Amino acid sequence: TSTEGFLHQNDPALLRYEAFKEQFGQDEKIMVVVRGKNIFEFEFLKKFKSLHVELENSIPYLTDITSLINARNTRGEGDRLIVEDLLENWPQNEQELETVKKLALNSQMYKNLLLNSEATLATIILEPNAYVGSQDSNELEGFSDDESEQEDLVFLTDKSKSEMVRKANAIAKEFSKEGFEVFIAGSLAVNDYIKQTIQKDIQKFIKLVLLMMAVFLFIIFRRISGVILPIFIVLISLLTTIGTMVLVNTSLTLPTQILPSFLLAVGIGATVHLLAMFFKHFNKNGSKEEAISFALGHSGLAIIMTSLTTAAGLLSFSTAEIAPIADLGVFAAIGIMIALVNTIFLLPAMLAVLPIKVAKEKHAQNSLKMDKLLISIADFSINNAKSITIAGLVIFIASLYLATGVKFKHDPLSWQPESSPIRIATQTVDRELKGSVTMEVILDTKKENGLYNSDLLNKIDKIRQKAESIQNEKYFVGKGWSVVEVLKEIHRALHENNQKYYAITDNDALIPQEFLLFENSGSDDLEDLVDSTFSKARLTFKLPWMEAGEYEELSQELTSLIKEELKDEVEITITGMVPLFQRTLVAAMDSMAMSYAMAFILISIMMMILLGSVKVGAVSMIPNVLPVVMALGFMYIAGMPLDIFTML
Repeated sequence: TSTEGFLHQNDPALLRYEAFKEQFGQDEKIMVVVRGKNIFEFEFLKKFKSLHVELENSIPYLTDITSLINARNTRGEGDRLIVEDLLENWPQNEQELETVKKLALNSQMYKNLLLNSEATLATIILEPNAYVGSQDSNELEGFSDDESEQEDLVFLTDKSKSEMVRKANAIAKEFSKEGFEVFIAGSLAVNDYIKQTIQKDIQKFIKLVLLMMAVFLFIIFRRISGVILPIFIVLISLLTTIGTMVLVNTSLTLPTQILPSFLLAVGIGATVHLLAMFFKHFNKNGSKEEAISFALGHSGLAIIMTSLTTAAGLLSFSTAEIAPIADLGVFAAIGIMIALVNTIFLLPAMLAVLPIKVAKEKHAQNSLKMDKLLISIADFSINNAKSITIAGLVIFIASLYLATGVKFKHDPLSWQPESSPIRIATQTVDRELKGSVTMEVILDTKKENGLYNSDLLNKIDKIRQKAESIQNEKYFVGKGWSVVEVLKEIHRALHENNQKYYAITDNDALIPQEFLLFENSGSDDLEDLVDSTFSKARLTFKLPWMEAGEYEELSQELTSLIKEELKDEVEITITGMVPLFQRTLVAAMDSMAMSYAMAFILISIMMMILLGSVKVGAVSMIPNVLPVVMALGFMYIAGMPLDIFTML
């Protein structure tokens, strides 16, 4: 369910994101949030420290953990620069606790990241390893000079991230009590919650589909063989398809999770066609061999045509820019063909060897009643042909007009009900901690030590300040930070901790010295913010969770702001979760338009060839297109968006 999983491996947006992770590590964090009446009370801090330690010791694949317990506290002592944990020396009395509180509340870096302004929420931020099998991913990232060491490294998998989230969730539940409410948020938590609901949904849908099939098959055929045989055929076809996915190492994802229900629902049609004709002839003549021959002769071509056109339509999705939709196109088409082979070879063989009895006279009469009903419908259609055609045309035009109003949307969080814990947690973090997702900007000076430039650093700081002032009814920027905050902390500490000196030095020659002092203090925080040659800087913006399309305007505003300040001084690369969200939405829209157009063309050509007539083939496409347009028109009326699921 990872956001990266929506895109092909060679997608430019994904390549930029992977380059970012190679340099700076994971941008997706797990936020463990604790609510209390006052986080600066001894009892609260004691529990908070226990939670911090438990998470640090128990969470797998963890490269870094940050909270008020170990938050960076940069200070000066004489001519020494000291970088220590905020609570390295535990407060022993109210006066010392008040000093800690004052430091925390006045820290620009802590605000809306490690605590809220009301001091009622405190967060513990968990950063996953960048790579599988790495206990400290930063050792293998931008500061590593051995490029060959990185060649075989694999980014941390979605499965591993889920393990982290579930362990964090379990610990959160264990610690959560009245007055110390613990919950988790962040994109990793959202993805895992969706994964868990999908796993439950797949099982539930398969059971429901099979149950409904069994009920309707029994109503239609009134015999056990008429229930067991079709379900066996579609189940074995489904299992073969899923088995094929496993053989070629293809995972079930958000879009492909509809595959089991889809194959069961579509595959049953062919078996019902064949069995309906078989039982009808068998009940009349009593010969299984003749009935099988009749059924295949009567319905075989129709079944083959249906399967081929369906598979061709699905294969059009194989060119989709959304990787799982491309997978769905391929494996759904494979599944249809497997079901076809099973229907025309395995099903007749089973009918031949199984002991099947002729139906009772009463049930045979039901078949005649159905024939009469269908003939009467045909007569009605023929006798009212013009009226029905005009009515169909009016419905098509009206539906097409309504369909143009359907909005595209990609918001995984909105798939959850409003009462969902993860949705409530994310909304709480957005509201009280000013954002739960990030946009990452890489500023590349293209020269070694290019960041030793006070003018450039001041411009980066100005960008942050202007960005943090962005706020309207649609969106806001909750926080921004970069290496500039570290440099300002150093400069203040070297001037007797005087807040007046929380600024960037005007002397470019002092910048490398201040950085060197910071590195010699033992802190490795610079690795997350700059590369080893001080040519690239990372600028992070904390944003609220929104629908993917809503980020476009905000992204453009931030991009314009950055370019306005920096012009051509540096190369700008925008990446992170937010741009991936945007890319997924654009790719989904493009894929839908292209895939449906290709499906229409492919199926039209096949119908013309199979029916041996261009005119009849074209007419046969009307009942294919009309339901799609009507469904889109209904979606507009019902206020349903066109997202990755409804698109399929």
